[in-house]
Amino acid sequence: MSDAPVLKVLLKRGRSKPIWLGHPWVFSGAVSKVVGEVGELGGPCVVLDERNNVVGSGFYNPHARIAVRVLQHRRTTERDFVPRPVLDVVQQRVHQAIRRRSALGLPDDHTNVYRLLNAEGDGIPGLIIDRFKRVGVVQIGSRGMYVHRAAIATMLRERLDLERVLVTVSEDASRMEQTIPTGTEDFQRGSDGEELTSSAIVEVQENGIAYEVNLAKGHKTGFYCDQRDNRARFAWFCGGHRVLDVCCYTGGFSLNALAAGSGHVTAVDTSPAALKALQRNAELNDFAGGVTTFEVDAFSFLKQARGEGRSWPRIVVDPPKFARSKKHLDDAIKKYARLNTLALAALEPGGLMLTCSCSGMMARDTFVRMLTESAHRLRKTIAIHDIWGAASDHPWPSVANESEYLKAVLVSVLDA
Repeated sequence: MSDAPVLKVLLKRGRSKPIWLGHPWVFSGAVSKVVGEVGELGGPCVVLDERNNVVGSGFYNPHARIAVRVLQHRRTTERDFVPRPVLDVVQQRVHQAIRRRSALGLPDDHTNVYRLLNAEGDGIPGLIIDRFKRVGVVQIGSRGMYVHRAAIATMLRERLDLERVLVTVSEDASRMEQTIPTGTEDFQRGSDGEELTSSAIVEVQENGIAYEVNLAKGHKTGFYCDQRDNRARFAWFCGGHRVLDVCCYTGGFSLNALAAGSGHVTAVDTSPAALKALQRNAELNDFAGGVTTFEVDAFSFLKQARGEGRSWPRIVVDPPKFARSKKHLDDAIKKYARLNTLALAALEPGGLMLTCSCSGMMARDTFVRMLTESAHRLRKTIAIHDIWGAASDHPWPSVANESEYLKAVLVSVLDA
């Protein structure tokens, strides 16, 4: 497929300012009309304002709510604008992203798993790249990036001297774009991409803690790099205390707490594979005797703990995304409220709880209001000590605050 724009996407009156400012998305509701042969899959495009000025270029998808993911912005009419080839832009911005991570101190002797490129935050909407030592994992989120996936994998292998690059499309991304298939392709040295069938387990380090990560079966790109800083921050409060890790996955918060001197961690998750990985990770770090796992639904575990009068001085709650779209937000708020009410009931007097949401649809203020109401159900008042976001290798553009998704709120309960 040629990179030369073949479509013109004209914006409705008054809808171009965000694009001039650098917003990476054109929503379908902002499109006045499309000129050119769209076809079933869409294609490269230029975006024009109501005065017929080109404001940028990208890829048009006729089926998606995000109709255009803008790859290049014009910024001013005082200069001519000629769209550059997509792979030239990707290569330049990967190079810039590497320099940014180096400025953040990544990688270092204690951490070799991190986010190398964070979609809109690094100027390439629809593309996420995580690095796991000498393996790269690419998460494709747009048709425009999907058609270039093989070339992107080759470029990454050569630029970073990687042994292999896995390219994956999640069900969420496929559903949003509607024109890209789900699955994972394995691009190894000397071979084209093919369906992933071989082992994809790699041992990495984060904050000096070892993890075995199954890149073929893990969530997202295989590991939640976005919580790295928060795991270390919360661990600082865990020394000498028992910890309850709710929705523990493969043990990020649990292992950091144990490394900080926690007396014991109770880890809860519904996934037997995740709990098995947690136990393996505990063994890798000589923490095997410090954690007890429970394969059970978080709500059920907390309800039973409340009935038995069990409590913990330190609790972390990090559930999966409850709100996958705006239409799910009301139900998600109810789930978060129920979960946090039960967790707060299990918090010892004087204790600390870190509660998280990775639902981008839920604004920070909405999440805090939900926590306030959850505490009120227990006839209590919470104090907020801090609110953290994603790790520093997960930037987002200031013009698109909707890209900020992770909230981690450190709370305690005020005495009655």
